[in-house]
Amino acid sequence: MNETSHAVRNMYEVILRNLTVLVLGLAIVGSGVGYLVAGMPGVWGALMAAGVAALFMIGTVITMLVTADKPIQIASAAGVGGWLVKMVIMLGVLVLVRGRDFYSPGTFFVVLVVALIGSFAIEATAVLKARVPNVEPAGDAEQPGDQD
Repeated sequence: MNETSHAVRNMYEVILRNLTVLVLGLAIVGSGVGYLVAGMPGVWGALMAAGVAALFMIGTVITMLVTADKPIQIASAAGVGGWLVKMVIMLGVLVLVRGRDFYSPGTFFVVLVVALIGSFAIEATAVLKARVPNVEPAGDAEQPGDQD
């Protein structure tokens, strides 16, 4: 594994760890606040939003982590394919819960917005702090004709 791949993998690991903490925190704190605001529907709204956040955020980072060493075409295909699968799941969940009163849509919305803002902050901070080289040193670059 070259220096760039190692640095990118480390960056994704930091993002994954921090997003996991964020989602768990949102599930716990969101459930507590949701209960105080809307009773049990608030708890369900917070837990559903934390689940959706986990599916999207953590799923994307895991996909990027798994494909960090792969050619850009493979990583892109995995990203787009994963996005399509998540969209189908999300639409299915929204259709199933539409019009139901067991959860609080307000709590769901607030927790999801906090998750999005937190995710952006975590990812931006990790990217800015990552020590990813802009160029590969000449000794590490593969030469034409090199075989694995």
